[in-house]
Amino acid sequence: MASLQSGTIYLVLLCCSAAAANVVVTSERDISCTTPVNEPGICVYQYECVDGVISQSGENIIDVRQLQDDCQDYMMVCCAEPIAVTTLPSVDDERKEEPIRSTTMSVTSTTDAASAEGRTSSTTPRAVPKPKRPELKIPSYDVVGCGHRNPNGVIFSIQNNQLSESEYGEYPWSVAILSRDSPDEAPQYRCGGALIDRAAVLTTASCLYRYRFQVSSLVVRLGEWDMSTVAEPLPHVDADVEKIHLHPQFQESSKINDIAIIVLRETIELNHTIGVVCLPPATIDIGVQDVVGVGWGDVPKFVEKAPQTILKKSHLRSIVYETCQSNLRKLMGRQYRLDRGFLCAQANDLEMLPCTGDTGSPYVSEVVPGQERYHLVGLVSWGYHCNKQTFPTVLTNVARYRGWVDEVIRSEGLDERSYVYEEEEPASSEEE
Repeated sequence: MASLQSGTIYLVLLCCSAAAANVVVTSERDISCTTPVNEPGICVYQYECVDGVISQSGENIIDVRQLQDDCQDYMMVCCAEPIAVTTLPSVDDERKEEPIRSTTMSVTSTTDAASAEGRTSSTTPRAVPKPKRPELKIPSYDVVGCGHRNPNGVIFSIQNNQLSESEYGEYPWSVAILSRDSPDEAPQYRCGGALIDRAAVLTTASCLYRYRFQVSSLVVRLGEWDMSTVAEPLPHVDADVEKIHLHPQFQESSKINDIAIIVLRETIELNHTIGVVCLPPATIDIGVQDVVGVGWGDVPKFVEKAPQTILKKSHLRSIVYETCQSNLRKLMGRQYRLDRGFLCAQANDLEMLPCTGDTGSPYVSEVVPGQERYHLVGLVSWGYHCNKQTFPTVLTNVARYRGWVDEVIRSEGLDERSYVYEEEEPASSEEE
């Protein structure tokens, strides 16, 4: 989930390649298509199609490996329109219904026997509008505080998710850092980062170093999930970069002090797929614990082949400083000293590992077990070989740089409280 070609021993620089009311989001224009049974249809999300007919009663599940049809996007499927209904009033006002599909039935007006008694009734049917693609209803965004994960995804979940893909919107703080050589070019993915304020992103200095004199070429993409499609329910946001702050003591060769902050030109509006992660206090000792990270980097060779455009996640376990340094000395030599600004993690079983393109990718742990609130413990910095699980991945230890982060955020006129974890107040119950 980056690589540096090397010699016998090399470092993998994991870089570069309000109320509960609903808000109705109007879908893009209806796209006509032909269903597998040669009926006219409309392209809808997989879960909006039940037994070949558009419905809003289906389970919100999609298959990311579905074969594409006329709609040319695995998230969508060509689905027949539901049967429309035309009502025919009778003399005794009982309603008779005749089904039609996507057409308007023309019936000549007549006068029934009741007209002899002075009552007339027109049997011209009232035309029912042609069905449209169902409106996408998304709950209003009323999240308070940082670090909220969406474990079941937003709007839909992945069917039979066994290849380490994250759910849509599961980690809303994850951002993709892109660059382009000219304004006319489409931006290309470079590395990852995490949103820590509505106008600031935390990443690694090694991610941004080559762009330190070309800040205008950088683009931060928020709310992204699958880079191969633009059919996600909530569109991603591409934000321009105002400036970058590299840690003043960053060493390019050793990656010591590998941390940086991006200041965005505009303040971002948060939603279900764009959120802020919490930062741990400077005094925290990460110790040995489970951490989970996400990124769009390459997939290690030992992992079953899967689409690499979907945000991947990997579950690692942090290891203590002494153990990590001992393991790295087997590769780097007995005199190697691991800087205290680093944190190490590795997998115990076959697991997705950070790889080429994952520098800056965020690794988090739960602040309080069971709350689904997370703080950012590490940013992918470097590693030895992402196809071998016997060596640790080296992360920037975010807690060690909390003071520097606070200082930069304050200097930019931003609010450091945006990434400070605060316990949610329990819902108050009215006394009877």
